[in-house]
Amino acid sequence: MGSIFKPSTTVVQAPSQSSTSYDIPEYFKEIQERTLRTAENVFSQPYTAYQGQRIASLDPQEIAAENVYSQQVIPQAGQLANIANQTYDTATAANYANPYQAQVISGALTDLGEAYGQSTKAMDAQAISSGAFGGSRQGIQNVLGQERYLDSVADTTARLRQAGFESGAARFAQDRAAQMQGATTQIGALQAGAQGLQAFGAQARGIEQAKLAEGYRDFIEAREYPAGQIRQMVGALSGAPIRSYGEERSGSVGTPVGGPSIFGQVSGAALAGAQFMSDVRLKRDIKLVGKSPKGIKIYNFKYLGDDRTYQGVMAHQVPQAATANQFGYLMVDYSKLDVEFKEV
Repeated sequence: MGSIFKPSTTVVQAPSQSSTSYDIPEYFKEIQERTLRTAENVFSQPYTAYQGQRIASLDPQEIAAENVYSQQVIPQAGQLANIANQTYDTATAANYANPYQAQVISGALTDLGEAYGQSTKAMDAQAISSGAFGGSRQGIQNVLGQERYLDSVADTTARLRQAGFESGAARFAQDRAAQMQGATTQIGALQAGAQGLQAFGAQARGIEQAKLAEGYRDFIEAREYPAGQIRQMVGALSGAPIRSYGEERSGSVGTPVGGPSIFGQVSGAALAGAQFMSDVRLKRDIKLVGKSPKGIKIYNFKYLGDDRTYQGVMAHQVPQAATANQFGYLMVDYSKLDVEFKEV
């Protein structure tokens, strides 16, 4: 079969007939053909979409925290607002003042009635002793006594009712403050619990998200692995040190000279410019053998698809002398280093 490594041919005029042939090593043909067959098989595979979950769901603890807020904190906050909006109106005053009035005012009126009765008896006894019982004078005294009694009842009732209203207002304020304090404390405890659930839930969800992301990365790596292997092999073939291989040409008007293949051109350009393919992705059997006077690590290695051993550096360790070629692989300009690239 043909080879992607066959070079172009330039005919140079010559006075006599001649021919020049170039051969590609069999091991290189085998690698090339195997790579092409593998690539064809990989490229014929349909696209595989990821079917797994990529976004972690809310953790049960986060849901519980949300329920605490919606079902407990918010209703409690509404109740707290209602308590704060309560006023000491007529209806409320009746609830607080009536017990006071029933006990205190009733007792006071009973005492006034008893005092009035005793006063009336005393006046009757005095009238009898003076012989004026039943007379006009006694009648006037009785009227005056009744008026004083009624005035006392009215005055006492008014004062006691005022005192009862003020006492009720004080108890109402105390009760409202206690209710607000209790509601505030309960809301604070619920919020603290909800925040704790939220924090633990968020941490658990973060761990779950990391697992999902790792699963997705594994899927992508597995899906892209065959194509990546092919790219690596093609890159290795492009960076192998092949120089003079081609196909047979002959003619009577000139001498065909086989130019290097596209991959050979890459390598040839490297040699011409004192640059050598030195990307670690193109090497195998890498062994550290020493350091240069400037401390640069020196390695022995083999290129993929080549059994010869070379000595040099790893391009990623000498960025000051490394550049990427058109295929994305790193090349090293050894003229900028105190290390020699050589075959060993």
